[in-house]
Amino acid sequence: MTQPASSGQPAYPPAAYTPAVPADLTSAPPASLIRWFSLTAAAGIPVGLLWWFLAPGGAFYASGENADTWLPRDLTLGLIGLVAGLVVAGLLFPKRRAPGASSKVNAAVVGSIVGSLVAWQVGVLAGSWWGHAPANPVSDSVLFSLRSYSVLAIWPGAAALASFFLNLGSLLRSSPARAA
Repeated sequence: MTQPASSGQPAYPPAAYTPAVPADLTSAPPASLIRWFSLTAAAGIPVGLLWWFLAPGGAFYASGENADTWLPRDLTLGLIGLVAGLVVAGLLFPKRRAPGASSKVNAAVVGSIVGSLVAWQVGVLAGSWWGHAPANPVSDSVLFSLRSYSVLAIWPGAAALASFFLNLGSLLRSSPARAA
């Protein structure tokens, strides 16, 4: 804030150093943020169904009773989450110079966190509805489930890191005249 000049003293900082930036150039519209959040969160539904279809112990192969299939099941969700995070970053990349681009990235990453949780629950729900339960399970973890919860961080992590590196590469390639 500038102080009013009193008794002939100049105001600090001078007006030339404190240009006013209109709010519409620095913030994203709220509808845009809600859209990025809700679309990435809703993407958890097809991701969860895809996990159930592709993972061992899911829809097509292996019963899930063998403990050797548990790691590939978790890694399948991790791989699908990695692809989903890269898709989110790829969709955000053209919007990098739009007003409020960082807010859109934040909304998409938070939506990816929710989408990852939704994918996990949808996959487990699909497994309980359409999967086959063994007659005498050794434990409840034999059913279609996630054993390594850290896999859930892959989707939002991939979205955030890929967005960062895409934007960094774009900034490093652009000339100073185009960056302004």
